[in-house]
Amino acid sequence: MFIKSRFALPLVAALLLAPFAASAQEETPEDAFKKGNEAFTNGKIDDAITAYKLCVEKRAEFKEAWYNLGIAYGRKKQFDEEIAAYEKAIAADAKYTKALYNLAIAYEDKGDDDKAIEYYEKVINTEQDGAVDARINLGILYARKGRLDDAIKAYQKAIELDKEVADAHFNLGIAYSKLAEKKDDPAQRTQFHQEAIKAYKTAVEKNSKYHKAWYNLAIAHNRLKEVDNEIAAYLKAIEVKPDYPQALFNLGLAYKDKKDSANAIVWWTKYVEIAEQRPEEKKFVATAKQELENLKKVDAPK
Repeated sequence: MFIKSRFALPLVAALLLAPFAASAQEETPEDAFKKGNEAFTNGKIDDAITAYKLCVEKRAEFKEAWYNLGIAYGRKKQFDEEIAAYEKAIAADAKYTKALYNLAIAYEDKGDDDKAIEYYEKVINTEQDGAVDARINLGILYARKGRLDDAIKAYQKAIELDKEVADAHFNLGIAYSKLAEKKDDPAQRTQFHQEAIKAYKTAVEKNSKYHKAWYNLAIAHNRLKEVDNEIAAYLKAIEVKPDYPQALFNLGLAYKDKKDSANAIVWWTKYVEIAEQRPEEKKFVATAKQELENLKKVDAPK
């Protein structure tokens, strides 16, 4: 998943505009814009909003000020105001892709996936040979809506444009895994799980610290009953994130499947140590404790 991050403030661009005609005593739009940026940088978001609003009152077409105002509202999670500000920026420049992109994220944060899709698509139509992040975010929304074929196309295009983005390969793997689960034909299921494995492997090649990609790679190997590969991937996930409860639990399960009781005991014990104080793990902690009890009974001297 991941990507979905807003573009940062354009701190300099608007200051290069021609001076606004004003008296020496009157604050110019540039002055207000600069004050807004300084306030934002110092974490004074309300002051930044006040300054940006003054800026656009003085110059309604000041797209960077509208854009920054949108970002400031976004920091306060005032999504309606954020959306309105980006729309004003886009009204000033219909091809303002940073505003289009942030508007898509704002709609997504507001829970309006259809509108988010609309604006990600506009970003892509504006930047035919770019917009890698927008394509990945669009793919995630397509997948969320069950449009897996469209999601795969979006990720593949993102990869075509930039092969180094691990998130594109990771999300492609997720889409293939979901497709596999939808197939009744065993051969098709196997094919899509294999495609998922390829995608996850590429993700960890691009970013060896991508613990979720290692974890998903292990799951995909599990689906193909490739227990040794499954174990190797969980171990990599845990190497990156030693307190990864899901990986620790599943690693114990994988060793049990391999009939390696000693290692199953080791990893389930580590899981319980880490997960016991986490309320969301309560059910799985109980399962792990029962598994440990059963394994220790079996291994006990007769």
